[in-house]
Amino acid sequence: MKKIIFVCLLLIVGCQLALAQSPAVRIKDIAQVQGARDNQLMGFGLVVGLNNTGDKSQTGFTQQALTNLLSRMGVVPQAVDFKSRNAAAVMVTATLPPFIKPGQKLDVTVSSVGDSTSLQGGTLLITALQGVDGQVYAVAQGSLITGVDPSSPNFPYVKQRQVTAGRIPAGALVEKEVPVTMVKKNNLTIMLNEPDFTTANRIVAAIRNAGLDAEAKDAGTVDVAVSGEDVVSLVSAIEGLRVTPDTVAKIVVNERTGTIVIGDNVVIAPVAVSYGGIDVYIGDVSLISEGHLSDNSQYDDARYYSAGRAKYDNKQGKLTAVSGSATLSSLVAALNTIGASPRDLISILQAMKKSGAIKAELEVI
Repeated sequence: MKKIIFVCLLLIVGCQLALAQSPAVRIKDIAQVQGARDNQLMGFGLVVGLNNTGDKSQTGFTQQALTNLLSRMGVVPQAVDFKSRNAAAVMVTATLPPFIKPGQKLDVTVSSVGDSTSLQGGTLLITALQGVDGQVYAVAQGSLITGVDPSSPNFPYVKQRQVTAGRIPAGALVEKEVPVTMVKKNNLTIMLNEPDFTTANRIVAAIRNAGLDAEAKDAGTVDVAVSGEDVVSLVSAIEGLRVTPDTVAKIVVNERTGTIVIGDNVVIAPVAVSYGGIDVYIGDVSLISEGHLSDNSQYDDARYYSAGRAKYDNKQGKLTAVSGSATLSSLVAALNTIGASPRDLISILQAMKKSGAIKAELEVI
């Protein structure tokens, strides 16, 4: 039983179309000042107070850490072999924002590094957080939050949440500030989050219209001359300027989930598309295919035999013409009117890109 539905989409370019532009946004939302950056912190610590879910006695670094801790507190252990599983070795990580001062607090993430089965209900002991330069910038301590209700039953056949990692909101105190230098050689550098020559040129034009001297060094950086102005006021004024960022014609496709994201600037050349659509609804049976099965169509020259009950739902084919538009949105609208699924559209887009009809980047993730 075989029917092929031919859908011919005729896209004619009659005149040059004005492509929709992205809305104007603040420079603050698409760029940042060079020097004002985050810094990553990390430290090794111990979590105690666990309900027999900590590291096993075979975990050597946990025993060594406990021995060192007790020795510093004046308690000399008689043996290194700790039988209790109420402690676990963890790595503590945090992000240090720019301009943060000593005494302010940070959120930290605590992750097990041993064979602990759960950190739920544990308390992190004081842990020094270091930067890549080896200096201590913050100190963390506090009770962990794993996001799991301790009263909920634990069934082995039910997937549970991750309990070997947790967070401590405001669990770290900043001890040292990272110096930030924004102005170098009387220049303030603006870095684009997504480098683009057109967007950089528009940022330069917006800054110059505000009465400042600016120059684009490349697609990702713009230098602004600073001559005695208040740097904070200057940065605030620049961040508030609005520009229209340029967008790249791009299509992002996720074949696993059937997700398609299409930019409005995507344009297609005149093209005719033939699409065969047969929906097969199968119960608890399998189909056996005989014949040639091509890559572009699921049903070319193939015969299907069901080992049990199978229902074929054949749509009635019809010819659909689309006129007067060369944007991909018109193609999507036409395919939606005939009931094409997202997976069908993915196959069509890939074939059109292969033929050169789509003038855009097609990224499959």
